[in-house]
Amino acid sequence: MTNNPTPETMLMNLSRITKVLTAHLNTKLTSKLYGLIFLSSIFSATLLTNLDNLAYCNERIRPRAIALSPDKHWAATANRIAGTVSLVSIKDQSLTSEIHLGKEPINLVWLNQTTIVVSLHQDKSLSILNLKNNELRQTQRIKLTAYPYALAWAKGSNRLLVSLHHPDQIVAFDTESWKIVRRYPSGAYPRFLLLSPDEKWFAATSELPAAIRCYDLQNGKILSKQPLHHNAFNLGQPSFLTKERLVVPATINRDFPLTASNISRGWVVNNRLATFNVPHGKSQNQQQMNLDIPGHGVADLTVVGGNSSQDKLVVLSSGAQEAIILKPQEISWPTSHPGDFAPNHLTEKPGILKRIKLGGRPIDLVFLDDDRAIIANEFDDSLQIIDLNDAKLIATISLQTRVSDKNSTTAKAVSRHEFLIMQGERIFFDGKRSRDGWLSCHTCHFDGHTSGQVFDTLNDATYETKKLTLSLHNVSETEPWTWHGWQPDLTEALAKSLHDTMHGRKPITRDHALALTAYAETLQPLSPFEQAPEKQSNIVNQGYNLFRGKAGCSHCHQPPNFTAGQRFGVSRVESASLYHELNPPGLLGLSTRRRFLHHGRAKSLKQVLKLYHRPEDTSGVSLTEQELEILIQFLSVL
Repeated sequence: MTNNPTPETMLMNLSRITKVLTAHLNTKLTSKLYGLIFLSSIFSATLLTNLDNLAYCNERIRPRAIALSPDKHWAATANRIAGTVSLVSIKDQSLTSEIHLGKEPINLVWLNQTTIVVSLHQDKSLSILNLKNNELRQTQRIKLTAYPYALAWAKGSNRLLVSLHHPDQIVAFDTESWKIVRRYPSGAYPRFLLLSPDEKWFAATSELPAAIRCYDLQNGKILSKQPLHHNAFNLGQPSFLTKERLVVPATINRDFPLTASNISRGWVVNNRLATFNVPHGKSQNQQQMNLDIPGHGVADLTVVGGNSSQDKLVVLSSGAQEAIILKPQEISWPTSHPGDFAPNHLTEKPGILKRIKLGGRPIDLVFLDDDRAIIANEFDDSLQIIDLNDAKLIATISLQTRVSDKNSTTAKAVSRHEFLIMQGERIFFDGKRSRDGWLSCHTCHFDGHTSGQVFDTLNDATYETKKLTLSLHNVSETEPWTWHGWQPDLTEALAKSLHDTMHGRKPITRDHALALTAYAETLQPLSPFEQAPEKQSNIVNQGYNLFRGKAGCSHCHQPPNFTAGQRFGVSRVESASLYHELNPPGLLGLSTRRRFLHHGRAKSLKQVLKLYHRPEDTSGVSLTEQELEILIQFLSVL
């Protein structure tokens, strides 16, 4: 069987033919040239046909969160890429309306039958929507000083909880005055919130280190802080097993080199559920259970939810593109180390664990009733209704307002580059690209940023040389690549990662790497820094002057991307390393990182400048305590 050439391959062939034709234009047109023209026309026609098919694609909607109205007549979704909220009729199983709000709607909650609150992450704001006559309209916009993530609504006290990033904290709004009435200290990256049934307390996840914190809703007191064991990260949305028992999905960094055999053995990452006693539990009483089985990893667990009867537990694996249904009463939770794989009874005893293949990227869920759940599928741009008893998909509701038919007047023509971005996005989040489906690019680079984990990969050509996972924000502007800067080509660097880090069984082509590069080019840093001095505070300008002057930082971190495009010997590297110089990472978006330097030992900018990367060691000058604080103030807004 002959494989049809991809559009990328045909473009390269056409480019070569064009060069040959150009070379012949100054010579006599011979029969050879006519042959080339004929060949070129064939390639052109084939290419245009393929590109024509690709050009009519639906726009990316990308629902990231779903919420049901109190009467369960409506579902609303926060659409991360489209910048919209969709309203879906559950009865009619159809899209009713859609409203555009801004950059990256990422979570939402119904306050009552007609009011929805939406968090817009990149816009640093909350949007208040009103439902009237089956249409949504924005009634209020609340600007924030940080980036909102999750929301939780305490109806009895009129408090809306919001987790915020950069700076990290959780706040409570009074929903009548829309004033902040309480602030709760959090760990790094507080993402998901879970309100207790009696609304007296709530739990929040955080990262670096991964932990569950429980807070008194009214007085803000921390009732317990329970770090997850075994180097957990990328915690998902938790749920209740019982009123006093919480379960949360997590990825575990096993701390072994990323070889193909280690991934298959469960020695690189595990995908687990962890349970905790709440709100007054102790970390040593937690229990963890793997969901990966040999040959079938379940990368990137995003949410776990239990139905009201507490006889079914649903877990979404966005990387494996499936829903896992468990019977919690029949689970024997490991009482010691959970090992490398799921316990045998999950697969040996019929009915305890069932799977539903969903495709796309299932990312969030709510329960319609005890026997049905509705799932937001990010890459399918749809809502999917599943039957929990029969473990099957029973309905799909498209969130597209446009159709794929190129002859339709509502079709959306997209460029070849936009199509590549879509393909690269799917590759990035696809756990099936790794060996046996245990991890994805997203696992280490959470939403294109960083998980803040240290891994031992072959990016520096050797093992036993662990490195902090770099953020991919602004990666296309910060050549060369890798911590040692040996890679001058981003596409080749990404292809190497697919091959030498993911160790997938699927063939990796240049086209895959080109698509992944196109997607990586869209990843921009969240940075409040303005290069114009008049747009910054006085202390930030003082810090910028120190950065460019006395401290000598700009020698290696030059504006506008705050990197240098070359390598420097300014830090101690591992003895096993083949490289003895380091590539300074770009500092734009520095305020969104929580671990620093190639080894990841620095947990704050103060530790960077006072312990591991002191100005007196790098540029030969000493800064006063006051100057260090001013410099840190500047770095904190990058």
